[in-house]
Amino acid sequence: TAEDIKNNYVHIFLDVPADRSGSKPHQALINFNDQKNATTASTTGAINRAARRSQKRSAKKGGKKATTTAAPPPPAQTDELGRMVVKIQVAAALEGMEHIKTPMLLYNSDKSARTFIHPPSGDDDDDGGYDRIKTLIQNQGSGGALGKTGGTKGYFYSKITKRVEGNDIISVDVASGLAPMQVW
Repeated sequence: TAEDIKNNYVHIFLDVPADRSGSKPHQALINFNDQKNATTASTTGAINRAARRSQKRSAKKGGKKATTTAAPPPPAQTDELGRMVVKIQVAAALEGMEHIKTPMLLYNSDKSARTFIHPPSGDDDDDGGYDRIKTLIQNQGSGGALGKTGGTKGYFYSKITKRVEGNDIISVDVASGLAPMQVW
């Protein structure tokens, strides 16, 4: 029924930018508070850059151009109910700024559906589901690559409604709880 759809799903426009200016539609907020993990990440990055430089040098000596090919991401799969799984990420709050709400990043496995979910603005009583989604992730979600210091994430079932004009709409199922963890 229409009431079930209203209560069980949060409806969000796709392709909403993080900065809302429209110039950077997929810019993300990332917090690297944990200095130990940040140092490890920067060391790993330096090693990877050195390996790429070495590969390019050896390719130049042989007269061949260095190429790397990555396997394309798997296409987004749907279940027997026509739902696909999306990941929603919540950035870690900066110390002393835990009360500030920041946009959450939503995307599917092949990133063909992506958007930012913004917190309510001003005196807006109807938050569009931001708080419902964030509470589910905080209570049942898991830490990212940097653990909880880098933010949290949760996987949700969703459906996309294609529109003739304007942005498509993704409906995130908040009644079924979180979907199983994914490897992408």
